[in-house]
Amino acid sequence: MNNCFPFLSRFAILALACLGTALAQPTSLRLLEPAAGSMLRAGTSVDLVWDTTDTFRSRFDFEFATSENGPWTAIVTNRLDSAPPRGRFNGGFRVPSIETRTLFVRMVLKNPDGSQSRVQAVNGPMSIVRPLPTRFDAVLRGIVPRGQTRTLSADSVYALDGYYYVNGVLRIPPGTVILGDTVGQNSAICINRGGQIFAEGTPNRPIVMTSSAPPGQRQAGDWGGLLICGRARTNHPGGVAALEGGIANAALDSAGFFGGNDDNDNSGVVRYVRIEFAGIAAAPNQELNSLTMGGVGRGTTIEYVQCSFGNDDSFEWFGGTVNGRYLIATGALDDDFDGDNGWSGRVQFGLVQRFAQRADVSVSQAFEIDNDASGSFREPLTRPIFSNITAIGPLQDTSWTTGRGANQFNSLFGAAAQIRRNARASIFNSVFLGWPRGIDILSAPGQTAASRDSLQIRNCSFYGIKGVALNRDGTPPAIPAEWLERPEFNNVIDRSSPRNALLGDPFRTETNAFDPRPLPNAPYLANAAFRNTNPAVNIEDPYFERVSYRGAFPASGVARRWDAGWAEYDPQSYEYRAGQTAGRTLVSVREERNVHVGSVGVAPNPATDEVFVRYTLDRPAHVTVRVTDALGALAAPVITNEPQEAGVYEFQITTQNLASGVYFVHVHTAQGIVTQKFSVVR
Repeated sequence: MNNCFPFLSRFAILALACLGTALAQPTSLRLLEPAAGSMLRAGTSVDLVWDTTDTFRSRFDFEFATSENGPWTAIVTNRLDSAPPRGRFNGGFRVPSIETRTLFVRMVLKNPDGSQSRVQAVNGPMSIVRPLPTRFDAVLRGIVPRGQTRTLSADSVYALDGYYYVNGVLRIPPGTVILGDTVGQNSAICINRGGQIFAEGTPNRPIVMTSSAPPGQRQAGDWGGLLICGRARTNHPGGVAALEGGIANAALDSAGFFGGNDDNDNSGVVRYVRIEFAGIAAAPNQELNSLTMGGVGRGTTIEYVQCSFGNDDSFEWFGGTVNGRYLIATGALDDDFDGDNGWSGRVQFGLVQRFAQRADVSVSQAFEIDNDASGSFREPLTRPIFSNITAIGPLQDTSWTTGRGANQFNSLFGAAAQIRRNARASIFNSVFLGWPRGIDILSAPGQTAASRDSLQIRNCSFYGIKGVALNRDGTPPAIPAEWLERPEFNNVIDRSSPRNALLGDPFRTETNAFDPRPLPNAPYLANAAFRNTNPAVNIEDPYFERVSYRGAFPASGVARRWDAGWAEYDPQSYEYRAGQTAGRTLVSVREERNVHVGSVGVAPNPATDEVFVRYTLDRPAHVTVRVTDALGALAAPVITNEPQEAGVYEFQITTQNLASGVYFVHVHTAQGIVTQKFSVVR
C-alpha cells in the first residue's frame, strides 16, 4: 500500500487514480455523429455522438459552419460528458435550412476557465437536403397589434414567416390551411395574453396547420405549432412565466409570457383543427409542443383538435383552467397529455394512438402530470380530471420485447399514466391497452393524496399491461400495491392481451382504416360512472356528459364517430389545397335535393374483404341504410328507421361473402335518398 495514504484502502486509491485520469485535459476528440458524408434533411433533429475515451467529465461546445474554417455557429454550449463509453445528446442538433448545401460540425473542448481550447474535432462535409415547399398564396408574419383583427380566407394557403404573434384577434374560417415556415426555420403561431384566436372549422371543413413540406417529405418538428398564452393562474413564482422553446420576447409586448389571476379568461375558440408535424426543439430542453396552453382560462373553448406526429408532447398545459373535449393525439414523440404548474381543467373524450418505435429519450407516456419541476406544494396544485379516454399504447401483444425489430417496441415507452411530483390528476371511465406499465404514482405526497381519495383512478379498464399495473417507484408506500384493484374503484385489470379491449382495428398506423371504436361485445360499454366520493375530485361537474360507456367512443356498428370527417390519420400523403375539405375519397351522389344527408362515402373502393361506409347528417333524422346489388336486390340490411342526431356516422360491411360486382349503399331519410356506388373484386 502507498505509504503516503496509510488511511486509504486499495479501492480508494484506485478510485482517486481513476478520478485523476478522468479530470485530465484530453489531447484529442472523436466526433462520431453526424458523420462526414451524411445527408441531413433540413429541420430534422439529429443526435450528437462522441467517443468518451479520456474525456469523461469534460465539457464541450458543439458548433456548425458552411466551411471547414468557419465562421462557426453554436449548436449547444458547455455540454458535460457524463455517459461513458459514448457521449450522446439525442436530438441535440436541428439541421438548419440554409442556402448552401454543405455543412461541417465541430466539437471543441472547454478550458477550466470556460474558454475554448485548441482541442477539437471537425466532421464534414455533410449535405443538407431541403424539401421544396408547398405552394402558398399569402404570408403570416410579425404581430397582430392589440385592438386589431386579422381575418384569414379559406381561398388562400398561408405560410408562416417565423413566429407570428397575436396581441389582437386572429379569425380563421373553416377549410383554411396554414403551413409552417421553410423546414429548418423556427415558426409558430403564438396567441399572447389578451389576444384571441377564433379558429372554428367544421366536421367537413377542418382548419389544418401543417408542415410546408410536400406529401411524403413531412417530418415531426417541421414547425413549432400553436401556442396560446392566457391570464389564468399558474403556480410559477410570481404567477407569470415564459413559454418554453425560446419564443418569449419581453420587448414585443411581453410576447410568449403567460399567467395572471383571471381563471375565467377567454383566449377564443379552437374547434375542428388539425395540428400536424409540429414541435420544434428551439433550444436544448426547450421544446415547443403541437398545442401548448400556458395559463389559459376556462372561458376558452378547445374542442375537436387533433395533434399528429409532434416532435414533443401533443397537448401540454402549463397552469390555467381551460377544459377540452374530443382531443386526438396521433403518433406523438413524447407525451400525449402533459399537465403542469397548477392546471386544473377537465377533459372528456380523448384518443391516444401510439406507434411501437416512436418514443422520446425523456420516456413517453399517455399522461404525464406534475405539480411543478420540484414537486412542491405550491398552489394552485395541478389537479386535472380526465374521463372517457382511449389510450392505445405501443404493444400489440404482451409477448413483445423492447428492441427495434418485428414484434418489439421502443424501450423508451413508460406508463399509460405517470402522475408525479406532487400532482393530483384523476382519471375516470377510460380504456388503456398495450402499455409497458399501467399507472405510476411517483411521489409520496401523491400517494398520500391517493390514500385520501383526492387522487382517483376509477371505472377504468386496462388490457395487455406488460408490467406492473401500479408503480410506486420506491417512494414511501402510502398506498398498497393492490390499491388500483380495490373492488370499490371498479377498475378492470386484464394483463393477458391488448386485443381483449375488443377495439375495431386499433393497430393500423398511418392509415384511415384505423378504427378505435369498441366492438358491440366489448365488456365496458355499460359500466361508466360519474359519482363523487370526494368534493376535491368533482366528476359530477356539469362539464362532463353522462355516457354509459368507458373510453372515447360508443360501440361500432352504425354509431356516431366524432373523429370522422375532420380527423386525418395519414397526414403524410394528404395534398392540401386552398379551401380544402375533409373526406378525400368520400364523394356522394345525390338523388334528390334538400335531403338531410350531406355526403356518403365508401372506402376502399374497389373492396375485397371489407368496406367502410361513412355518411353525414346535416340535422336530426330517422335513417334507414340498405346495401343492394346492381339489380336492386337487397345484399345487406344495415339499419331501419333509426333516430339519429346530426353528425358523422360510420360502419363496416364485410364483403367476403359477396360476389364480385357492383353494389350500392343507400341512405334514406324522410326527405330523400343519397346513394354511393362501390365494387367488390376478388
